[in-house]
Formats: sequence, structure tokens, C-alpha cells
Amino acid sequence: MNSLKCPQCRGVYIVKNGHAHTGKQRYLCRACTYQSTLNHIRPSISAEKVELVDRLLSERISHRGICRVVGVSRTWFRRYLQSLIQTVPHRSDPQEVVFSKG
Repeated sequence: MNSLKCPQCRGVYIVKNGHAHTGKQRYLCRACTYQSTLNHIRPSISAEKVELVDRLLSERISHRGICRVVGVSRTWFRRYLQSLIQTVPHRSDPQEVVFSKG
């Protein structure tokens, strides 16, 4: 009997579905079509790399270039940008923005 459960829907009809680029076995839930691997561990990004990303964001470097230089994935980089957006205060009414002529 298959004791695996889908992490998405908790279904039990799980089948093998090839291998990830890391060599780990991939599984597919036949109920919700969610794909996953067992014991997936996301590597942590060091504080030095995060600080370097912050410094490079102020330069005129593409996002892909930053990811390539620092050695982080584009997925991590997008999530990090989203977390930065959450910390920036936003005005509630766009009409309140006043442009100065200069």
C-alpha cells in the first residue's frame, strides 16, 4: 500500500513522475495533478548575499544579471523583491501624488 500523501490536497493516489534536476524522485498526485519531491529542502541564502543583492539593486544591472553574479535563483529573487515591496509604504490614493515642476 502507498503511504504517500499529496502535500496539496492530501490525496493518496500518488505515482512516480520522473526525476528532478537534482536527481530526486518526483511524484504526481492523480487527484489534483500537483507535482512534488520528498524531503524538499530549500537552501538558505546567506546575509552577505542578501546584502550584495541590496547593493546591486541600486545599480543599473538587470535582475537576471544580479541572480547570475550573486548565485541565487530567479525564483528566490522574485520572492525577495515581493518582500521588499511589502515593506515600502504606499499611498492609498494615487490622486494625492503631487508633481513639482522644476
